[in-house]
Amino acid sequence: MMKVNILETDTGRIREDELRDWSQAALNQLDKAGYKSFRPGQLEAVNTILNDRDLIAVMPTGSGKSVCYQLPAMREGHLALVVSPLRALMRDQVQALQARGVAAALIDSGVTPKQRQSIYAMAHGGGLRILYVAPERLFADDFLFFSQSTRIDLIAVDEAHCVLQWGHDFRPNYLKIGEFIAGLPTRPVVAAFTATATRRQVPEIAHALGLDNPIMLGTGFDRPNIRFDTIELKPAARKKFITNWAKAKQGSGIVYCTTIRRCDELAETLREAGIDAEAFYAPLTDKEKARIQDGFLTGSPRVICATTAFGMGVDKPDVRWVVNDGPCESLEAFYQEAGRAGRDGKPARSVMLWTGGDFADWRRRLADNAGNALEDPKGRTKAQQAAFDRLHAMSRYCETDQCLRGVILDYFGDTDHEEYCDNCGNCTYVADCDVDPHELRRKGRSTRRRGGTKTGTGRKTVRKSGTDGPEEEPQPYEPHPEDEAIVSFVTGRQKLIGRGFGDWKTIRSLQGGSGEDIDDQGLDQVDGYGELAGTDERTIKDRIETLVAAGLLKRGIYHTLLDGKETES
Repeated sequence: MMKVNILETDTGRIREDELRDWSQAALNQLDKAGYKSFRPGQLEAVNTILNDRDLIAVMPTGSGKSVCYQLPAMREGHLALVVSPLRALMRDQVQALQARGVAAALIDSGVTPKQRQSIYAMAHGGGLRILYVAPERLFADDFLFFSQSTRIDLIAVDEAHCVLQWGHDFRPNYLKIGEFIAGLPTRPVVAAFTATATRRQVPEIAHALGLDNPIMLGTGFDRPNIRFDTIELKPAARKKFITNWAKAKQGSGIVYCTTIRRCDELAETLREAGIDAEAFYAPLTDKEKARIQDGFLTGSPRVICATTAFGMGVDKPDVRWVVNDGPCESLEAFYQEAGRAGRDGKPARSVMLWTGGDFADWRRRLADNAGNALEDPKGRTKAQQAAFDRLHAMSRYCETDQCLRGVILDYFGDTDHEEYCDNCGNCTYVADCDVDPHELRRKGRSTRRRGGTKTGTGRKTVRKSGTDGPEEEPQPYEPHPEDEAIVSFVTGRQKLIGRGFGDWKTIRSLQGGSGEDIDDQGLDQVDGYGELAGTDERTIKDRIETLVAAGLLKRGIYHTLLDGKETES
């Protein structure tokens, strides 16, 4: 697997000595592009491209990835090819660029052969700066002829995670992009952009695209303005919750559903309640999709009930909330959807509604469909296992008592974050997510919703909801064989790294797991590491909770595990 250089962005400068600083040139183009200032990572990306270096940029939804390739493309005599699966996004960006006087064009199924030839002629003559295409277009006969006879200076690949054969959004046509690039008469600079690739996936993406000694730019995955909540709620009760939520909240919102039928049902329920809502899904005609999308951008409908077909590529900065009517198949997909909210940087909300039955449904679907696009049996098996692993990560997010933001960031490998976010349902309680207590079943993490408290010693006590009576005494501690290894590891790890560690990282280490946050911190040298390799996750988790209740371990902020005698700095 190829090496990927890491480009730090927190200092605001490129730390690669050989890269020339093009900041002033980029600033000169920024005003022309219609922006007043750079967001984190944009200037570094632009400078990298202007230095003729390949780039893979992992930047969260709403961070302004398009600027990173649009500015270099504005140079006189240069042509940039943007490959994207998002037709709505391409259309909107072309219109915005043309409105600012930038020569941009889109080739898709709606462009006639005559119009395509006109676009090709403009590019041949040096009058076109940016050309947007879907990956399926690259190997069309007319486009191949065009690409072989026209110098392309930059290829920008949007949603680059789609190249992963066992990734969360695999698109077979994305695998051909690397082949297309390799076949060009003159190799252009290649810049790949994604919002949802983990650090482990970055080298795979770079390899699939054939990037040449690429620089990786990562600005972090955190969207601090979004508050995250999860609620275990049956589908029948969700209609009432979503209706009440939409009534109470100001601004535009999106309700993501897993089926077309559910989109129609919820949209109808909301309209009956006097809420301006419409359903959106793939089978709608292009005309209907454009009408709903354009209306949503201008404020009517106020609420969209949609499948995953909606959102990606619809750049509406002031979406104030997103509600998921059931879990996604992966944290990657969920974070894309939640990330539609608050792109203007103002406070926004994400609420995930779920039950265990939802995950059972997903497991059945994945068993039937995951990996079917791959011909190789081993590839299909690997893709299916990867799909189940991603679903497991989604279920852990819903079921965890840890900070929700931290679970997301840890999953994407963004471990440099605060231990306590103060802006999620597991860190701070807010009343507007309450539902009927008979409908709310949170399985072991309901202390904030049903009257439970946590003592300063780490012992969990429970008080009956709605009463001020005495607390129940903790159960007596009974040692088990696993306990010594757990306590030894937590104590040793804390001494080594000086902070707490989450339950699932601890469990993975006790089972002898490897990977980021284990290998690179030397945790395999800590007493207890790998000693419970033959013990299942649930057993270890139960013993951890018992040790916390007994005061032998404690919960730090963010629900991290600490030695019971220590305090978290």
